[in-house]
Parts: sequence; structure tokens; C-alpha cells
Amino acid sequence: MGFGTVLMMNPNYEVVMNVSAVNPEGTDLHEFNIVKPENKTALLTAFHTIPFDLSSIGGPVDGWYSNGVIQEVDIATGAVLFNWTTFDHIALSESYNNISLTGQGVRRSDTLRRSSHQQHRQGTDSKLFKTFIRASFQDSEGNYIISARHSQAIYKIAANGTILWRLGGKMSNFTAIGNGTEFHWQHHARWRADETHISLFDDGAALLTASVNVIDEPVATGKYLKVDQEAMTVSLTKQFIPHPSQNYSLAEGSVEFYGDTVLVGYGLLPWSQAYSFDTQELLFSAVVGPNIASLGNNNAGINNYRAFQTSTLQFTGHPTVPPNVSVTDGDIYVSWNGATHVASYTLLTGSSANDVKQTVTSVPKSGFETKISGARTAEFIAIEALAANGTILGISAVYSTTNGRVA
Repeated sequence: MGFGTVLMMNPNYEVVMNVSAVNPEGTDLHEFNIVKPENKTALLTAFHTIPFDLSSIGGPVDGWYSNGVIQEVDIATGAVLFNWTTFDHIALSESYNNISLTGQGVRRSDTLRRSSHQQHRQGTDSKLFKTFIRASFQDSEGNYIISARHSQAIYKIAANGTILWRLGGKMSNFTAIGNGTEFHWQHHARWRADETHISLFDDGAALLTASVNVIDEPVATGKYLKVDQEAMTVSLTKQFIPHPSQNYSLAEGSVEFYGDTVLVGYGLLPWSQAYSFDTQELLFSAVVGPNIASLGNNNAGINNYRAFQTSTLQFTGHPTVPPNVSVTDGDIYVSWNGATHVASYTLLTGSSANDVKQTVTSVPKSGFETKISGARTAEFIAIEALAANGTILGISAVYSTTNGRVA
């Protein structure tokens, strides 16, 4: 869980809107989904911790229940248009969390901990039962689809809050056709293909406490399930399997579609992999981590909650801060974080900090940070960032080549 606010920014990375759940504990980090096609409202997740008797599931009488909340919020006004809670609609018995797993009282999916609301806010666990909502979205008829990780189920909810059906979990309304339709501890469920299929990331495992893992499947995969709401059947249409390493993922993860390409983010595993939708063939793989150990390790790399693909045609970023320059051992390094259309950098020099106009060289942008030789430079330098058509997008401060500092 993580509480905060949702900030919307313009292409200059300036905050133009604060969109948050109306909730005493803030907005949970696990979902912010702008409802298409109107783009006027957003679906948010939140938690609200309340006192609760957990003795029915083997917990303490004086326990706490972390109530999972879904809200649809008007982006312009902040008004709550829909409010739905797990406490009112999902029984504790639907959870796969097992209190007997640890002395602290963790269930197989939701948890029991924390001794007081104040301790909950401080992050001390002892008597809290958590409910985890990991995705929410709206269908074409205005119903809501909610993915609850720790009941291992997807719920279709009417606008009046009634649960219309469950997919997966202990009370599924669907009959499985064939193998591979089960999912465990899932993330990022979404309707696809005119609401005939649901994609999701099947983690296969969960990290319940620092010392307790629950592993139901050895390998985390992206799944594409055919969901027939008339026949009430579900079948596996596509499955995207990681290569070359394979492992379960203890948390997080996503499945996104870009035309004929499917991008799977493996969550706590530091992998992002792209596949052909038609053949399920691996097209691209990236590992983000400090060393090769991150290839197969849930804890060795840099995890990502969700992975997305974009292009400079879809998003233009133009920071208001200038390019950053470092002068080191006679070489010049330039980067401009967030600038999406830089094609090349031009090195300028001059003998006066007020007259840095002479062009030394122009080099193509190379990765995040571009190295330029400082040969033939005078006492002061500056860097211009150029677009592919030669337009100057920005210019750095003037730096001294003597000490590398801003002049």
C-alpha cells in the first residue's frame, strides 16, 4: 500500500491538476485510470483502515480492517461519482490469505496486522487485515470491473454497487474451457477486443510479509482470456511467457497492447518484454538491474509496477529547466532529462562568459547522456539541444572549462 495524490502534468512537466480520492488516508498508488472515451473522469483506488473483529478468521477481536475503496472522480471538480468498498461487498472468507501462515497473522492474500490506527499509519504491523485492489476500469455499459488480488478474482460491478459476476477465486461464476485459465495474485486486468477478452498479469505468487511468500505457480506470465458473458465460460487464448529466465513474481506487473505488439512488465522481476500478439514470439527484452543476477531474481533488480510503451509522436516533453552539462577531464557530458525530441547537441565556446557563440562541433544525441570531446574549446562553453529539423529546443547555462562550474 502507498498513499498520496495523483498529479497530472503538461508537456513542460508542470503540475496542472491534482486528482485524488476523497478518503482520509489519501489515494492508493495502485490505480489511476482515466475513463475513455470522454476523458472526464478517473478511477482511483484507496484504503480506509477501520476497527474490526477478526475472530471469525482466527484473528483478534480488536483487529483492524483495511477497507479497499474504488472511486470514480470528476477530474475537473474532484466530485466523487461512484464509491464502492470491499467491506460492504466482499466477505473475508473470499480471501486466500491464511492467518495461520505467520505469528503476525498474515492470510494468504489479505493480511491481519497492526495494533492501532496510529501504528498502521506509521507502518508497524500487528493486527491489520488488508484487502488489495490492483486494477479498476469501466466497460461500455457503465459497469465497473475490479481486480482484487488477494481474493484472486475479477468482479463485475453494476453502477448501483451490486456484484454481477466473479471471474476466478473461490466463487467464480464462469466455467473454464480447457487449461490455463486460472490466475493467482493477479495485476492489471483490462477488457480487450470489444469486451470479449480480458488481459491480466498472472504473478503466480505473493509476498505477504518479509519472511512469508506464497507460491502457486512457478512462472509469472501475461494472459489473454476469452470471457463469454452469455455462456459464462472462460478460456485461454494467448499466454506470454518470459525468456530466457523464468520465475514467479511476488508483486506488481502489467500487460499492455500496442497494435500487434504486447508489452509485459514483470513487476518485482526487473524485466520488460515485448511479444508478437499473433505468434506470442518474444520480440524485445530489457532487464533493469545492477548486474546479471537481476535476470532471475525477484529482489536483485529495479522492479516496475507497470510498463508502458510510447513514442515522440504520442508524447512531447519539453522541460522548463535547461540541459545539464558536466565538464570532466577535458570531455563534456550533456543530458536533458524529459526532453523527447532532441536529435543532436551543438557545442559552443568563447573566451568570455558573455560571448559563447563559436561552434566547435555538433554530435548526434547518444542515449541518456552524450559525450562530446572538449578539444578546441576556449575558457567557456555552452550546449544547444537541436531537433531533427535543426530547431534549437534549448540551451544550457554557460560553464567554465577550468573548473566545470556554471559561469
